[in-house]
Amino acid sequence: MGTILFYIFESTLCLTILYFLFRLFFRKDTLFRTNRFLLLAGTMACTLLPLLQIDVPQYTTLQLPITTVRHLLTEKEIDVQREGGTGEKHLSEEASLLMAEKGEGIEGDRTNVIHTIPVIWLLGGCYFIGALIVLAFLLLSTIRMRRLIRSYPACNYGKYKLVICPEKIVSFSWGHTIVLSQEDYERNPGEILLHEQMHLQHRHTLDLLWMECIVIFHWFNPAAWLLMRELREVHEYEADNGVINNGIDATEYQLLLVKKSVGARLYSMACGFNHSKLKNRITMMLKRRTNNWARLKLLLFVPVAAGTLYAFARPEVKKTVGQAINASASVKQNSVQESELQQLEAFFTRKANDAMGGKMESQTEKSTDRFYSFFVNMRNKMMLNQELIKEYDVETLSARLKDLLRKEYRKVANTDKRQVPGLFVRYDRGSSSTAITSYLRTIKEAYLQVRGEISGELGGVSEARLDSLLPIFVSFGEPKIYSSKYKTASDIFLPIEVSLYPKGGTSSVIKNPSLQELELKLKDYRTVANSDGLSVGLKFDKDVTMGIVEDVKEVIRTTLSHK
Repeated sequence: MGTILFYIFESTLCLTILYFLFRLFFRKDTLFRTNRFLLLAGTMACTLLPLLQIDVPQYTTLQLPITTVRHLLTEKEIDVQREGGTGEKHLSEEASLLMAEKGEGIEGDRTNVIHTIPVIWLLGGCYFIGALIVLAFLLLSTIRMRRLIRSYPACNYGKYKLVICPEKIVSFSWGHTIVLSQEDYERNPGEILLHEQMHLQHRHTLDLLWMECIVIFHWFNPAAWLLMRELREVHEYEADNGVINNGIDATEYQLLLVKKSVGARLYSMACGFNHSKLKNRITMMLKRRTNNWARLKLLLFVPVAAGTLYAFARPEVKKTVGQAINASASVKQNSVQESELQQLEAFFTRKANDAMGGKMESQTEKSTDRFYSFFVNMRNKMMLNQELIKEYDVETLSARLKDLLRKEYRKVANTDKRQVPGLFVRYDRGSSSTAITSYLRTIKEAYLQVRGEISGELGGVSEARLDSLLPIFVSFGEPKIYSSKYKTASDIFLPIEVSLYPKGGTSSVIKNPSLQELELKLKDYRTVANSDGLSVGLKFDKDVTMGIVEDVKEVIRTTLSHK
């Protein structure tokens, strides 16, 4: 449900942008066919653009509002542990800290979490009820129109059907049928019939059917209704232009429009003789023709579409890079290309070892007063040193971390004291691998930028000197888990691909296995292949949780290291 609502949200933004662009740059042009194409192709593009997905290296300010809505609508509910027929919500340590910071208890947070999904379903229910109501009104209008057409005999009028209605109605056309009142047929048959014939020749009925579909799905969006009104006006302009081009005197035709300007309401699905505003129609007939070069304004939509796609983008996750698993001393990984996440973890591990003189020990956020904490909960929200940061807000993370690092450097800038400000990183098992990769990349860039500033102040120093002044010391804790019940189920197929590269042997690929299947296949493979010099690669789908990644790595590590 959340995915559907988010798609509607994105397409709503696109329709709103389309309406304002049309209103500002195209509405007053006399290039009626171009404007009609723009409205039809534009609305179709608005339904397709949200389905396209592009990747960016990391989130920027432009993507943050869209990202916030995406997570509000599509984030998954916290796992539920069911015991004795009752469900209990388990909150991550980071979520509890965030609630404590706001002065709320865990019970209050549980209440919020419990109501997350019902609110989404409530919104979805309201949306679909509204869509059904609009559909019902349109169907009712269509049924009434069809009933009127079938109530009176029809005669052939060229390749169309002509129905003469004795009732006093506004003449209209729909499909292949023209409906005229008895009064119009007797007094002004030529102009009105030609006008309605223009509607049918240009197949305006199909346009209206498409726009009615847009309105049904976007009934709550004023831009959708306004776009349909703009298309109706373009239809009238195009039909009026066709009448004038067929030899009808423009002045007499305009006087006829004035006489027929007051009439009964039209059926919503029909094209009518006086469906549009009279003043606008006469203005368009008298207006000087727009130069064909004005069509170049259509190029405005290229950067607009590109900017919209960029705003909808998500940070990239390389689906085909190998994530090397260091199973044991006998499991080599030199021949396997590492993913960005694995490269970042390896970078921080290497720099931490350098900072500790090659004697890296297990550290916690409480091991020293100068050890900062960085948590990521299962909703990808961050907490840096007890300060909350929104999910994917990497710019705020970078700014705050750089401020902390600069402050640490200034404390001992004029002393010989060795500087070891550490950062303890821990994330929830439910957090996204996409988010963790983006955050670690931001942390690395923040360290490097501050170290670059220090180097500039000192007139350029070596890497070893920078390690002494401001070492990159990042320590990782185990992903948060509450009990073994929250581990990945062993019989569920996982969105991963494991590649085995034996030294001097034939590689093997295991696609979408369960943990149980993966363990069995690894054991079988170990019996026929020499585990010495074996390289293992792990590929995973976008936004797979870190819990799944860790469980798969654990299975590989324990299975291949077991003798």
